[in-house]
Amino acid sequence: MSGEHMSMQRRSLLGAAMAAPLMSVPAWAQGTPAAIPMEDFFKSAALMQPRLSPNGKFMAALREVKGRWNIVVVDLGTRKATIITSFTDGDVASVSWINNERLLFNIYDRERGSGDQVAGGIFAINKDASEFKQLSERAFLSEGQKLLPASASFLEVVYEGNEPTSDVLVSVSSRQAMGKASSNVYRLDTLTGRSRILTLGGPGDVMSWVMDTKLVARAALSRRDEDLVLFVRDGADAPWRELLSFNRLDQLAAVHPLEFDAEGQLYVSAYAGNDNTGIYRLDLKTGQLSKDAVAAIKGYDLDGGLLFSPDGKVLRGVAYEASRPGVYWLDEQYAAIQAAVDKQLPGKTNNIQVRGPKDARVVLVTSSSDRDPGSYYLFDVKSGSFEGIGAQRPWIKPEQMRPTTFFRYTARDGLSIPAQLTLPAGEGKPPLIVLHYGGPWVRPIHWGFDARVQFLVSRGYAVFMPAPRASTGFGHKLFKAGWKQWGLGMQDDVADGVKHLIEQGKVDGNRVCIMGASYGGYMTMMGLVKEPKLYKCGINWVGVTDPSFMFTVTWTDFNRFGGSSADIVAWIGDPVKDAEQFKQTSAVQRAAEIKQPVLMAYGGLDVRVPLINGEKMRDALRPHNPNVEWVVYPDEAHSGWRTETNMDFFGRVEKFLAKNL
Repeated sequence: MSGEHMSMQRRSLLGAAMAAPLMSVPAWAQGTPAAIPMEDFFKSAALMQPRLSPNGKFMAALREVKGRWNIVVVDLGTRKATIITSFTDGDVASVSWINNERLLFNIYDRERGSGDQVAGGIFAINKDASEFKQLSERAFLSEGQKLLPASASFLEVVYEGNEPTSDVLVSVSSRQAMGKASSNVYRLDTLTGRSRILTLGGPGDVMSWVMDTKLVARAALSRRDEDLVLFVRDGADAPWRELLSFNRLDQLAAVHPLEFDAEGQLYVSAYAGNDNTGIYRLDLKTGQLSKDAVAAIKGYDLDGGLLFSPDGKVLRGVAYEASRPGVYWLDEQYAAIQAAVDKQLPGKTNNIQVRGPKDARVVLVTSSSDRDPGSYYLFDVKSGSFEGIGAQRPWIKPEQMRPTTFFRYTARDGLSIPAQLTLPAGEGKPPLIVLHYGGPWVRPIHWGFDARVQFLVSRGYAVFMPAPRASTGFGHKLFKAGWKQWGLGMQDDVADGVKHLIEQGKVDGNRVCIMGASYGGYMTMMGLVKEPKLYKCGINWVGVTDPSFMFTVTWTDFNRFGGSSADIVAWIGDPVKDAEQFKQTSAVQRAAEIKQPVLMAYGGLDVRVPLINGEKMRDALRPHNPNVEWVVYPDEAHSGWRTETNMDFFGRVEKFLAKNL
């Protein structure tokens, strides 16, 4: 397969709309529709994570009950809904069916700041609220209670034949210094809480295991110095042997194991001599990749997304993310269902829940888009009828939201840069916000509903989101071009994108503000340094402000666990050998050049980008820049801020932008 698009071989049961008063329209947004209340973008969803039972007769979902997220189960035959959990000191974070009777879930506390969370724990409960069982640590345990550690995470349900059991597989990991990790896989009985390890006697320092359909560990990716080593074995009694090894930094040679099918075929993610990763089969004897890819898309990386039948035996499809997300179905039945759904819901991304029998009669459809946070339907395969079961945020009206367009532009050195643009309603050239969330070694842009983007657009701003060099998800060339380019080529890519939009006449070149979090916060501060005439203001939240802090601020979780020193030196530079470059790319050391208004916000308990980043930047700016706004949220960490924190921060953002653009 090639090209971006791969070929394929309301009545509500839950949720209710909420009304809120309209706000006045800022002077600079005259001519646009009345502003949607900020609360609508940032308050908690009404309905989340609907999940169809394996037999298609029941649906579980998360719904707010007395201010807390709890589990509701709906009998789809009688339409009777039953709340089966009643947490008052925490919120259910995720829920999954184990079998037709039993569910697995974990919790968190959304009333705590993100830096003050405790271990959530794993729990199980029957659909009638019986047989409740805590399976791993949460926060405090009674004396003598023995549970799996808090690092335990759910992997998959255990099947016997074609039927799900009450057992699940969980991974238990321990993080070590400089990117090393060790993990093991356990089979856990969710009725008794008893568990047994399945990965004894394997190679050391295993980062990830792959089990076959008989629950035998057959592949393991381990860390050895600066190399990653793929070990495999032929069965439970066979010895482990090294099949492949590659340097962590040599991405083109990387082969990452994903899953086995019933025939013992191992599916992997690999470049296979191309610029983008695809899904291949790996010969366990020779280490050779299959000649043809199972799935590949030119211009985009595929790193997983395998959709197997519930018993794990048959590969049904591959979920992918190109300019938009989608599924390439290998299963003819699900390909036909997808086609029928797409016909009835044009222009949206429709994710069909695959946890069902081969002869599925009813499937659960999650329909979402850049303008719709998510609507949920039951689709009757035989009749072709849809029944609405609710919406994630029913108060959001998709017709009031604005479309997001994916495009690519050319940087000054000829490199192709992916990007997204969302324009407000109305005529004329709107002011522009450049927005970048973080990384930089991640895919920074995704097509779909983004509350922050839609909030800014509702206030009359265009929002530009680039994926500059060093970003992942778009090929090795783009990623590698960003090595040692903090504040240099990475920064120029962003400015080139802004100038491209100005030249096209899409935005007002005299009203541009740059805004970002984490690495995006660094990008904001260096943008103000390097392009004082282009950017009229900057908003930095939880941002790095000096590349050297990545080495000297040793109490960060990234410094302790995120990667080896070789990774950081390769990606950012050597603080000794590249000292002059670090000086030139330090926003703190070049603070005197920043004359534009700045808003900065940090979490007091952030261990990814500690508060010192913001304090050093603030102190360097204040002697010569009177327009520095500063806020600290004491109990927040790097991300996952509470609703009230987001409301406060984006209220400040709204006022800051209205004043300075």
